[in-house]
Amino acid sequence: MSDPIKLKFSEKYDQEQVSQYFLKHQDGLARRLFHLRDEYLARKALSLAGEPGLVLDLPCGAGRFWPLLAEKPNRVIIGADHSKDMIETACKSQSTEVVKRVRALQTSAFEIDLPDNSVDSIFCMRLLHHIG
Repeated sequence: MSDPIKLKFSEKYDQEQVSQYFLKHQDGLARRLFHLRDEYLARKALSLAGEPGLVLDLPCGAGRFWPLLAEKPNRVIIGADHSKDMIETACKSQSTEVVKRVRALQTSAFEIDLPDNSVDSIFCMRLLHHIG
């Protein structure tokens, strides 16, 4: 078995940085508008994908899109991230109702620790901007 893929950003988030990351997306009008645009695009993509019932949110970051993913009442969400701290922050930052719908999974976006065909859709909203 090969070593897991690690990029520069793979290990950069400690608990303090994770908390700042969550707050960053709520800071200021421009960031809130950008988030609303991301939500619009996400809803459109989920609709085009047929409103999948089991969604893997990878990387889930601070759970910023969990409330959106939970809008469909029977959708199950797997919130996955390489960072254990990021997953813990996501679970603490979101409402109890939303977190109840999320199964947390620590895994790499480059080597997903799930069997083939185990989800209907992979929701990958903010990974590529890190890779650049």
